Amino acid sequence: MDVILATGGTGGHIFPAITLAKALKMQGYNCILFTDKKTDKNTDVEGNALPLCKPSSSKLKFFLLLTYSCVLALYQIRKLKPRLVIGFGGYASFPTLLAAKVLSIPIILHEQNTVLGRVNRFFFNDAGLIAISFPETKCAKSSKCIFIGNFVEIKAQNYSHTYAQGNLNILIIAGSQGANFFDDVVSDVICSLPIEMKEKIRVTQQCTKKNISKVENLYESEKINCELSEFFDDMENRLASAHLVISRAGATSIAEITLAKRPAIYIPYPHSKDNHQFYNAKYIEDLGAAVIVEQNGETKKNLRELLFDLLQDHQKLRGMASNTKKTRIKNGITEFIKVIQKFS
Repeated sequence: MDVILATGGTGGHIFPAITLAKALKMQGYNCILFTDKKTDKNTDVEGNALPLCKPSSSKLKFFLLLTYSCVLALYQIRKLKPRLVIGFGGYASFPTLLAAKVLSIPIILHEQNTVLGRVNRFFFNDAGLIAISFPETKCAKSSKCIFIGNFVEIKAQNYSHTYAQGNLNILIIAGSQGANFFDDVVSDVICSLPIEMKEKIRVTQQCTKKNISKVENLYESEKINCELSEFFDDMENRLASAHLVISRAGATSIAEITLAKRPAIYIPYPHSKDNHQFYNAKYIEDLGAAVIVEQNGETKKNLRELLFDLLQDHQKLRGMASNTKKTRIKNGITEFIKVIQKFS
């Protein structure tokens, strides 16, 4: 075994690992994912699922399963004898990274967010390298930290839509955390816009399975053109046709949106660890490529006012799209593979 990738938890940790695994496989590497859930067979990436549960469940159950997973990971990795373990942060990567440490296997950490995660902080001194996705990352001040970028499959695209014709396309990406909030609040805000504005927009929205019918009926009652789905597997095309994106502020979503050069409204998940989603979005907002709307009692009011303003000011949208270049966000796959060759 050449490389084991330790990941799991949310899509923000899993998708970059899967993207990297595919790229490594194309380069002839023999690699496998150690995660907390079975890998989708459609990804064509081999996976090994550890029996973990989320920390939000019973604390006793979480720690018992975490301990068992550590023992299991140690046993399996001793047999596989990898040359390198790459950790993507999150609780699900802990057992694999601990096993690598015990077995003295070289470790590289990849941090997706602007705040170094707790598991990555725990293994910071054991890692030979920490690859960061943002030019500025809190708690990552060391010569071992290098700005690599995130691992996504989105290419930069021109933002050259003509607004005088056709609809304004709004893409809404709920993510896995707090998606019900988007189904209820964001949809309600869009339906509260003036009639003449609703006639000019087209909504493409990621919804939870249980709420799709409800949201669809809501849009239909307001005569809003919409397309809803639990998951879009052609995100590059969806971003290419979007004039504005409304999203959570997970690092992978931000990387995709920014690399696609799309203006965005970010509503950070307020319960993210160390409030990292807010800091992810703040970095982009400070450079004029997005606007933050915080999730609180004023969200509906603030989001409606912002949408009313942006959907009438096409020049402002173009300006935000242009400012994505200032963020320096990049796809780091090619550069990262060159780096790990020194370790493996």
